Amino acid sequence: MRNGCKEMERLLWDYRNIKAEIKNLELEIEASKENYEGLIAVSYKEKTAATNKFNSVVENEVLTRENKVLNLEKRKRIKEIQIEKVDNAIDTLSDNERRIIELRYFYRLQFKQISERLNLNETYCMQLKSKTLYKLETLVFI
Repeated sequence: MRNGCKEMERLLWDYRNIKAEIKNLELEIEASKENYEGLIAVSYKEKTAATNKFNSVVENEVLTRENKVLNLEKRKRIKEIQIEKVDNAIDTLSDNERRIIELRYFYRLQFKQISERLNLNETYCMQLKSKTLYKLETLVFI
């Protein structure tokens, strides 16, 4: 099997996990936006210095939170793009091709179970899977 097909297989095996990661990143972004601890009582951690640099706990926390949220949103968008590419590629498949990919990678069924569900020969299902992986690979990894 070619490297691109192996990479495509890895992406398909991880499809459901990536979707869960997107939801978890959304929750983490929401939690980060809502939780500001810097707005509390006076802190004496700040040291006075001879410079005119202004430094406060609240400002530091706001900047840290904003950077964290930006990084989380960036990671989320990268994962969303991966999923959208796979979805777009799957939309181009025939019914049998799509069902084989869904049953094999999303529901993790064996080829014997897939062939029984689709009423197709097991060997044909394996061949169709290989052909379909190549087709998906050419669309996803441009």
